Amino acid sequence: MSRLTCYFIFVIHFYNVNTANILGLFSHTGKSHHMVFEPLLLKLAERGHNLTVASFFPAINPPPNYHEINFQGLYELRLESFDLSALENTNIFKKIPRLGSITSQVLQFQPFVTASLGICEKLTHFAPLLEALKGDYDVVLLENFTSDCMLGLLYAYGKSAPIVYMLSGTPMPWTSERIGADDNPSYVPLITAPFSSQMTLMDRLENTLLNIILKEWYYYEIQTKEKYILEKKFGKIQDLRELGKNISLMLTNSYHTLNGVKPVLPGMVEVGGLHLSSKREPLPPFIKKFLNDSSDDGVILFSFGSHIKTKSLPKYKEQIFVNALSKLKQRVIWKYEDSDEEGSLAGNILRVKWLPQYDLLRHEKIIAFISHGGLLGMTEAMAAGKPMIIIPIFGDQPSNAAAAVEAGVGIVVSYEDLNEDTLSNALKTVISDTMQKHTSLVSKIWADRDISPLDKAVFWTEHVIRWGKSTHLHSTARNLTFYQLSLLDVAAIIIFTITSLLIATIYLIYKMIHIFKKDTKEKLL
Repeated sequence: MSRLTCYFIFVIHFYNVNTANILGLFSHTGKSHHMVFEPLLLKLAERGHNLTVASFFPAINPPPNYHEINFQGLYELRLESFDLSALENTNIFKKIPRLGSITSQVLQFQPFVTASLGICEKLTHFAPLLEALKGDYDVVLLENFTSDCMLGLLYAYGKSAPIVYMLSGTPMPWTSERIGADDNPSYVPLITAPFSSQMTLMDRLENTLLNIILKEWYYYEIQTKEKYILEKKFGKIQDLRELGKNISLMLTNSYHTLNGVKPVLPGMVEVGGLHLSSKREPLPPFIKKFLNDSSDDGVILFSFGSHIKTKSLPKYKEQIFVNALSKLKQRVIWKYEDSDEEGSLAGNILRVKWLPQYDLLRHEKIIAFISHGGLLGMTEAMAAGKPMIIIPIFGDQPSNAAAAVEAGVGIVVSYEDLNEDTLSNALKTVISDTMQKHTSLVSKIWADRDISPLDKAVFWTEHVIRWGKSTHLHSTARNLTFYQLSLLDVAAIIIFTITSLLIATIYLIYKMIHIFKKDTKEKLL
C-alpha cells in the first residue's frame, strides 16, 4: 500500500470521526432568541461540522457547510411589536392581590398558543423541512420554548439522534423536569414570577400555584393540540410530554452569578453570555462625539431593546423620563425610534433611532443602564460591569429584574409606580460609588470561568456527538410521577403507620383502663 493511499485512508477516517451531521430546528419567531443560538451554530460549522438549520432567521453569508431551510413567510415575525400604551388598559384582575398576578402571568402565554399551533400546522406541510427530516443526523439542536411540534416531527420520521435543547433564557416551567432537574417552587422562582430565591409564604404559594397551573396549561393547550395536528398528517404519535424526556443535554442562556443559584444536573449546562462577541465595532461618529464631549460624570444608556419601542410610551410617562433625566449632571443616550438619523439632541439627552448596545455598554464613559429587563441586554450590562435600573414589562423580565436585585447589580422600578421621584431615587442609587464598585466586583465574578460560554457549548454539544445517548447526563427523577418525586406515597405510608399505631395504642390503653376498672369494682364487692 502506497504512502499516498495510507494518507488518504487516514484523512477519510479522521473526517468521519470528527465531522458530524447536525440538524438545527428553531421554530420560534423571536429574533432575540435566534441571536443566542446563531453563534454556536456558526462555530460548529467553523469546526467542520455539516449543519442543516431550519429557522425564521437565515444567517448572513453562511459557510458552504451551513445549509438553511428558511421559514420566513410561514408566519408573522414578532419583531418590535410591543406597544407600551397597551399597559394603560389594565385588566381588572391585575388589581386583585395575588390572583391578579397569577391570572396575568397565565394570560400572557395565551398568544403563544395561536402562534405555536399555527406554525406547527404549516410545518407539517412544509416540503423543505420534511425532506430534510429524511436525512441522517448525529445530533439535533432544538429550541425549547412554547412548542414541541418538532419533537413530534422527529418521532414521525423515526429520528433517533440525541437531542440537545437550547434555551434562550432560564428554563420554562415545563422544561427542567424533562432532564430530571429539581424545580422546587419553594426556592426556584418561575421564569415569569417577580420573585428572587428568597420568597415569603405568600410568594411561595403563588409560585407553587403557577408552577402547577402552567405545566397543565402547556400540556392541554399546546402539547395535546400539537399532537392532534401531527396525527392528522402522520398517524399515531407518542405523547409529547413523554417525547420531551428523550433529551440528552440542555444548554441554558443563564449563569448563576446573575440569574441566581438553582439546582442543576450534568446535562443542564449554563452558557450565559453565549451571544456576546469579543469584537468591537466603531461607534457611529455622532454618538462617539457625544461621548467624547461628555464630562467625567459619565453617560447613562437608556434602551428597551428591539422588541419594545420607547416611542410608544404615553406622553405623560415619556415626560417623567425627560424630567428626571434632564436634572442629571450626566449625559443620556436614549434609544428612541422616532429620532433623526444622527440623533435628536435636547439638553443633556441624545435620542437615537438605533444604537450598538453592547459596544456602548463597554465604553468607559457609560456608567449605568436603564433597561426593560430583557435577558440579553442585562447579560451585556453584567459583562460590561454597569449597574441597571430595570423597568420590567412582561414575560421573563420581572424574574430577570428580581435576580439582578438579589445579585446587587440592579434597582427595580415598576411601570405602575414609575414617577419622577421613583426614577430619580433609582438614578441616585445606580450612580453611587457603592453600587458602581459592587457591580464591577460581581461582573468580574461573572466573567471568571474556566472556559468561555461559546467554547463550553461547543464542548458539550460535541460530547453528545461523540457518545450519543450513552452519555447519561440526566436524572432518573424525570421518570417519576409527581407523587413519587414529592414522596407523597412514602409520606402516606408513614402517616398511615403512625396513625395506626396511635389508634392501636389508644385502643390498648382504653382496654387496659376498662379491665383495671372492672377488677377494682369486683374487689370492692
